Order: sequence, then structure tokens, then C-alpha cells
Amino acid sequence: MKKITLREWVAFGLLALFFAGAWFKFGYPRLSCVDLSVDRGQALSIAQNYLASLKVDTRDYRKAVVFKSDAGSDCYLQKTLGINGQRDFIKKYNYDLFSWEVRFFRPYQKEEYSIEISPQTSQVIGFVHAIEEVAARPLIEKDAARTLAEDFLRRNFGIDFADYDFHEEKTKRYELRTDYAFSWERKGARIPWGNDAGAAKLLLGATVSGEEVRGFYRGALDLPEKFGRQIAKEAVLGDYLYTIHFLALTFILGCSIIILLKRKDSVLMPACRNFFWLAALVIIALNLFSWFNDFQSLLAVYPTTSSFSAFFGIYLVKVLISLTIFTVLIILPGVAGEFLRREAFPDKQYSSFWHFLRASFLSRALARGVLFGYLCFMVFLGLQAIIFRMGQRYLGVWETWSSLTQFSSAYVPFFTAFVIGITAGFQEEVIFRLFGVSWAKKYLKNTLLAVIFAALIWGIGHSQYAVYPVWFRSIEVTILGIVFGFVFLRYGIIPVIVAHYLFNVFLGVSPYLFGKSSLYLFSGALFILLLPLFLAAKAYFANHPDQEEPAAEILSENQRYNLEVLIDFVSRKKLAGLGSDQLREELLRHDWDALLVTLAIKEVYKQ
Repeated sequence: MKKITLREWVAFGLLALFFAGAWFKFGYPRLSCVDLSVDRGQALSIAQNYLASLKVDTRDYRKAVVFKSDAGSDCYLQKTLGINGQRDFIKKYNYDLFSWEVRFFRPYQKEEYSIEISPQTSQVIGFVHAIEEVAARPLIEKDAARTLAEDFLRRNFGIDFADYDFHEEKTKRYELRTDYAFSWERKGARIPWGNDAGAAKLLLGATVSGEEVRGFYRGALDLPEKFGRQIAKEAVLGDYLYTIHFLALTFILGCSIIILLKRKDSVLMPACRNFFWLAALVIIALNLFSWFNDFQSLLAVYPTTSSFSAFFGIYLVKVLISLTIFTVLIILPGVAGEFLRREAFPDKQYSSFWHFLRASFLSRALARGVLFGYLCFMVFLGLQAIIFRMGQRYLGVWETWSSLTQFSSAYVPFFTAFVIGITAGFQEEVIFRLFGVSWAKKYLKNTLLAVIFAALIWGIGHSQYAVYPVWFRSIEVTILGIVFGFVFLRYGIIPVIVAHYLFNVFLGVSPYLFGKSSLYLFSGALFILLLPLFLAAKAYFANHPDQEEPAAEILSENQRYNLEVLIDFVSRKKLAGLGSDQLREELLRHDWDALLVTLAIKEVYKQ
């Protein structure tokens, strides 16, 4: 990264402080409803003890422990009550927005147990005992079943049914038993969706089979149908927008292939190809480890109608196919982007990896880039919080906790956050900044339009995220992408990759830092946020020269001959009065190698 003036450091430092304050004002309050006092091991122990109290021996069962959030209820409460109202509702009614789900199952058998545990109170808040349709239970009357359910809920949860209205009863007869399901609605907890559009109801329920309470839930929001239809409508729009993004990615791949075929003999090709292959392989290895790290999520969705090995094998093949596609999406746009950057922005050497490949990654230029990336991260974080706050206030925007549930279900949650951060940070900046901005500049002939174009395609790619209305996330990310594009062109690719990594990681682990969590989760989250600083320190103290090795040293015999021919041609054009910039455009238009053009012009025009 080029040297930054003191004025720029001070200006970005002040901006970073301002936007960090904006995040604390608008983003931090949402974390107040996150309580992860109970960890995975404790949840499993609680579930096993509960089943032991029912005389169930779990030693022959496989187990899956995953962290869940009620995404629909989360959206509904945010939309109708706002963040503060949601927090008050959760506190008033002791409502659990998050839960641990522990599953006990055996292959080829329908009978299994599922226990939900509150991460705040460690209380069992839900239970299901799934059995075969032909399983026998003693036959009892409906009134006796309801009395059994009410006694159970009073004994286990201290329920005062004076606070509830009876809501619904269902009866289902099987060959050898009759199941009764009862639910009660909490008084005063009804939340309307709109005029004549229904309302959400806070329910308590239990299912009785014979003399067994085979299932229960302490609190669940029954959401109105119109809300569900709106979510489904939003999902369709998200699919449409993502289809546009997919077509754009396909176009990018096609352009990349064409560019690489034209430049297959380029001077840059071997070094760039090897670098992006290495980067892709490292990231693929990390993603494979991350997939196994999230193995509990796979166990949680395993259908016991098939063998686990078959289920695992099919899933693994799908993962390998997606990683193969991912490899292509790094290597092709990456190498092609290196060529395009040299053609579109020949004076911005730090906006690609070529400079570091020819100089060194362990230089103080890289250390500056990493540190500047931290300032940019705080700016992006606060800017996103402001945009989202404006969306909430004026456009009715709301979101879910998808990243928290994804990370917390992993064996090592912060490792999953690290892999997602480095994967998205590297891949997306290569595709949409290195390739996207450079390609658009070459053909649109306008830097601002190039930055906006790449940011828009990047933004549309986020339209399937759990933010509603779905188009808002596209706008939000597009605005951030424009700022990313400015930093990319002004300060290089290292700051945007670092800022992107930190941004994604922080959004995932911030509940571990600012909510109630264990020291293990807090320290792990802090460690992966500080990782780039360790790289910066290593680069700073290594202090390798930030000077590219002479490009002429890597030329093949044929390339040296082509350079001599090109120097002769450029010399004659110079005598004819042609300027270096005009001559550069003419040569690149005729597909001359950008590096050879640069060397020839530098030699003749002494630039």
C-alpha cells in the first residue's frame, strides 16, 4: 500500500471513531437480548438428565446439538414492536428467542427425542418424543388428557392458567392410541399485524398420548397468515434479484475465460496463476475443516429413513462440487483481474497482488494496508448501522440472527466465523473489485461508473440474506460497495480485503463480545478479530523492501524478442509525435501484453 499522509491517517481515524460511535448507538442495543449463558456441553448434559428422569437410556442413541433462533418471530417482533419493544416483550413474558436443540436418534428408527433448552435459564422449554404410528398407548378420554397436560405444565413451569385463555384442541386417532394436542394463549400478549390482518399470539402447549405427555412447548408465537405470505412474497423477489446476480457472475466467468485465452502467453500468467491456485486451495481446505466443524448441523437434519453413510456421502459430494465452483470463481476472475487492472489502472500498483508478488508481502506497505483496513472496517460498520437505522425508521426494515445460529452450532464457533470472513473477504474483493471495477473501467471508460457497476452487482448478490424488504439489503450493500471501490482504487486491495474480513467476522461474533457469553467464546472472537494485526506486526518487523524485482528478469526468450520489437515500434511512434498515453491505449487495444507495453514505454519515454 502506498504511503499515507498524516492528514489522511488523522482524517480516517476521526471518521473511524465517529462511525464506531454510530454503531454503538444503533447496532449495539440489539445485542442486549442475546444471552448465551448455557453452552453446548451444558445443554447436552441437561437434555440427558431430563431423559434420564423419564427412564430413557440414551447410550444407544446418536446425538446432535444445534443452536436455533425463531427467525419468523424475531422478524415479526422487530417489525411490529421495534428493537426496544422486542427486548421488553422478551423480558416481560420470559420469551426465548434462542434455544439449544438436542436430538437423540437412531438410524432406520422413527422413535427419537428432541429437547429444547433455554440458553438463558437452562430450563427445558420444549420436548418432542416421536414414535411410530402403530405404537400403542392406553386409551384415555379427552378431559382426562387435558387435566394431565395442565397438571404437567403447572408442575414443571409453575403455570397459572388464570393468565391464559384456552386456545385450541386437536384429536388424532391411530390404530392403537389417540393423541390429544392442547394449547393456551397468554392473556395480554397478542400483537396485531395490522387492521384486519390478524395478530401474533403467545402460546403454551402440550401433546398427550395415553398417560404420557409426549410433547410440550413453553412459549411459541403463532404468527398471522398474512405475515407469512408477505415473507414468502419477499423471498420470491429475492430469488429474482439473485438470478440477476447469478447471470452477472456467469458473464464475469465468460469474460475471464476470454481474457485468459488471449493472455495465455502473458508475462504475468505463471506467477498470478500460481498465486490464485494457492489462495484457492488454502481457502478450500479451510472450508472443508469448517464443514466438519459444523457437523452437528448435518446430524440435526439427518433423515433416519436412510443410512447415515449414504446421507453423509451425498452431502459431501455436494460440498465438493460447490468448492470446485468456488475454486473457479477465485482463479479465473483473479488472474484475469490482474491483467485488467494493469490495463485499466496502470498507475495503481497496490490495487492488485502483482506488486506484492514481485516485491514482498512482508513489507511495511502491507502492514500499513492492514492497519488502514481496521480504520476502514470501523467506517463501514458504522455506515452500515446508520443505513440500517434509516431503513428501520422510514422503510420498515428488519433482519434475523442467521449468522449467530450458524456459528453457535459449530464445535468451534469463532473458527466458522474466521473461515466465512476470509472466504468472503478474499473471493468477493477479487471478483467485484479487482476484476469487476477494472473490467467496467476498461469498457465504460469512466471510473465512477465502474465503481457503481461493480458495487451494484455485488449488492444484488446479497438479496437472499435474511433482511426484509429484500431489496433493501441490495441497496445497503451497494452503498458500502461504492465506498469499498473508492478505498480499493485509492489505497489498494489489502485494506478492502482486511476491512471485508473484519466486517463479516464482527457481525457474526459481536454477540459473543457484547452479549452474555462464556470467556471461551469472548476470547475466541477477540482473537480472530486481532489476527490481521499479527500479520501486520510480522510484516512490519520483517521490513522487506517494497520494491518490485525488475520485470525484465522474468521474461522468456520470446518475450524478450517481442519487447525489443515493441521498443523499436514505440521509438518510431515517439518520433512521429505520438504521446505515451495515446500509444498505450492503441497497443492495448491490439491486445499487446500490458507489462511489455509498460516496459517499452518506460524505456522509450524514460518514465
